[in-house]
Amino acid sequence: MAHDDHFETVRIAYEGIQNGILNDDGLMVWDVVKPENIGRSPLYVLTLYALMSVQESVGIYSLDSMMYLIRLFHFLMSMLLILYGYRYVYAATESKKYSLLAGMILAGHFLMPYLSARTLIELVSADLLLPAIYLAYQGVKKQNNKMLFLSGILSGLSWMVRFNTGLAVLPIPFAIWFLTKNLRPTIHYCLGILLIFIFSGSLDVVFLGSFGQSSIRIFNVFLEHVDTPLLPQPFWVYIVLVFGIFIPPFSFYFILSAFRKKILREHLILISSIFSFFVIHSLIASKQERFLIPIFPLLIVWGSIGLFHWIKAGNISVWNKRIFRYSSIFAIAINIIILPIFTLNYAHKGMVEPFVYLSEQDDVNSVLIDQTERRRFMAFSYAGHNRPGFRVLDAWPELEEIKSDSLLLHSINYFIIYTDVEPVANVDSLVQTFGPIEQVFHSPPSTVDVVLNFLNPKHNHTNEAWVYKTKQSIIR
Repeated sequence: MAHDDHFETVRIAYEGIQNGILNDDGLMVWDVVKPENIGRSPLYVLTLYALMSVQESVGIYSLDSMMYLIRLFHFLMSMLLILYGYRYVYAATESKKYSLLAGMILAGHFLMPYLSARTLIELVSADLLLPAIYLAYQGVKKQNNKMLFLSGILSGLSWMVRFNTGLAVLPIPFAIWFLTKNLRPTIHYCLGILLIFIFSGSLDVVFLGSFGQSSIRIFNVFLEHVDTPLLPQPFWVYIVLVFGIFIPPFSFYFILSAFRKKILREHLILISSIFSFFVIHSLIASKQERFLIPIFPLLIVWGSIGLFHWIKAGNISVWNKRIFRYSSIFAIAINIIILPIFTLNYAHKGMVEPFVYLSEQDDVNSVLIDQTERRRFMAFSYAGHNRPGFRVLDAWPELEEIKSDSLLLHSINYFIIYTDVEPVANVDSLVQTFGPIEQVFHSPPSTVDVVLNFLNPKHNHTNEAWVYKTKQSIIR
């Protein structure tokens, strides 16, 4: 889905499988980043590394094959959202109908099946945050300190996976204190977080060289870039996103019905967590849509409770009921239409399939990647456990350098061409240097790539790719 989805998660773990997860100093290898400059907890990458190691032990070496188990693992993790979303709403309303509503939205919102299987730290963090909120809510309600302690542990793990989620965790101990008027429940919750903080710091000692290194690094990076945002956008972007993602006009009922004094009073832990995360992210100039994923399930729970109390309160005018009914039908219809598109989404298809194809060939010596029309990161990991050599061509004059290196020139026998049009001109330029070449594979753009390209061709390429091979090697 995003750069982080592969290059800061899967790639690091898979390269650890190929070349070892530790360097000569016994510290974690994270591409070319030095251990002291790593701004993420090693926990999530180590989890992926463990899943890959298990598969390697039974003879599975291809990353393309390994990803099936990894997707399954993330899918099973995401079931926590449905389970605890249902439980939270039922505990709050004692209504199976509205609990089912929350569970159905968590399971069937057009974004959820797709996001749930991604290697995105945002959703993995959400998988842990919602159960933590539920346990905190029940712990206060039932005066159960064990629940609060476990909630603190899950809150800490959620923060470890994605440090920004700490903004959602930050108000929870204060909310517990306010609701119970007692420090002891708050202390039990904080002890759970403290336990994870010690675990996280110790993990940093082992793999990064010093206690709390990843937390310190990400905090320093934030301070360094606080005045130089990468994607400056106005504060209201996330507000528009939330109302849009729940499909208006239904979204206005879903969100605005939750702003009731009774809900604010009884669900302070849930709401303070949402508002703390949402407001601070809205004030930060650099914004990306996926930043809101950790609280997206919380918004679904909150909205479901809001609808329950709005309808239960009665005094709804006939015309308002009618608008709500039709807007609900419209939202369900739109969601059903979009759901399969997102669920079967294969964005960046051309950035994966050519490498998978090459991993299945037994005569690949070296590969030249033609990215003269645009530069981007390459998912080399999909080229196999013992991948061939790659040379990236950023500009055509670089062919002169290749010509001058006879060994490199004669070793290249495969080519990957990236272009949004037929690669006639690209092939002609390659033929002048390498002689006759022939197409052996074509990766057409996925449906989503085509749609995104149509909406914004300047920034969204079709990611179409062609694989060619020298005719001499075909004859051999």
